[in-house]
Amino acid sequence: MHILERTNRFKRIERRFNAPIQDLIYQMHWLEDMKHRDIALNLHVPRATITRWFRHFKIPTQSCRRFTDMNLTSWLYKTGQLKKKPQYDGSDRRIQATKSRVNVDFFKKWSAEMAYVLGYFAADGCMFINPRGSRYVSFTSTDREILEKVRRILNSNHKFSVKKNHNKNWKDAFTLQIGSKDMYEDLIKKGFMPKKASRFKLPLVPKKYFNHFIRGYFDGDGSVIYGKFKRRDRNNRLTFYLSTCFASANRSFLSDISKRLKENIKTNRGCLDKKGGHLNYARLDSIKLFRYIYRDCTADQYLERKYKKFREALKIVGVVV
Repeated sequence: MHILERTNRFKRIERRFNAPIQDLIYQMHWLEDMKHRDIALNLHVPRATITRWFRHFKIPTQSCRRFTDMNLTSWLYKTGQLKKKPQYDGSDRRIQATKSRVNVDFFKKWSAEMAYVLGYFAADGCMFINPRGSRYVSFTSTDREILEKVRRILNSNHKFSVKKNHNKNWKDAFTLQIGSKDMYEDLIKKGFMPKKASRFKLPLVPKKYFNHFIRGYFDGDGSVIYGKFKRRDRNNRLTFYLSTCFASANRSFLSDISKRLKENIKTNRGCLDKKGGHLNYARLDSIKLFRYIYRDCTADQYLERKYKKFREALKIVGVVV
C-alpha cells in the first residue's frame, strides 16, 4: 500500500498550490471557512477523500453551527465565482423556520401548556446531539393522539416518523423529532440532559403549574389500575380497589414527585418500590390525584384514553366526578 503522502494526487495538488497539503486544507477550512465539500470542489477530489485526509492529519473540523451563522458561499467571492453577495438579515432561527415551523421559544416561559409538554417530555422525550453537532428534541409514543396534541401545542408542522412492529402484540411507535438549538438549551436549563433516564432531577416547576406537569408525566409514564378482589379476612367478599402508578428508572425523581404532591394536595408519600421503578398511590390518594391533575385544563392538554379510564375507575368505586 502506498504511503498517503507519496501518492501522485498529493504531489500534484502540492505542486499546483505550492504548499503542503495539510497546511492547505487547514487554511481553507479554518481561515477561509470552506466546508469539506467546498475544499473537495476546489482540489478536484471526492468529498470523502477530504474527510479522510482531515482524519489522517488529525485536523479538527469546525462544528456545523459556525457555517449556519455565516454565508455558506462566502469562499466563492474570493475565487470570483459569484459577482453579487446575497443579503441575509436575521438569526439562525429564521434559517430553521424555512425548513419546518416550530415555536422555538416554547420552553422559555412557564405556562399551563408548557408545563404539560415538559411533564410529557420527562416521561417519553429525549434530547441528543448528532455527529455533526445539531441539537434535537424528540418525543416517542405508541399513542399518536398525544403526539398530535404536543405538535399542535408547539405550533409545529414536523412530520411523524413511524417504526413498524412486526409482532402483532406490539403497537407501531411514532416519533416527533424537532431540530432546535434554542429548545435544546432551554431544556438543559430546566435540568434535562441527553440519556436522562436515570440522571435528571425534578424541574423547579412553579406551584400553580405543577398539576399540569404531573398530568403530562401521567400521560406518558402513568397508569391507573382498578378492579375487584376477594378479601379472605372478610369471608371472600368482593372489594373494589383503585391504584395510580407513576413509572421511572430514576428513584430520586419519583421521590421528589411524592414530596411535591404531599405538599400540594396532602397525599400520603405513596408506595415507592425498593428498586425505584414505580410510585403507587392507593384509593383515597388516587381520588385526590384525579381532581388535582385534571383541574383547569382543556381537552388539548390531556390524553383522552387515560382520562376516560380514570373516570370509569372512579365511578366503579362510587366517586362522583
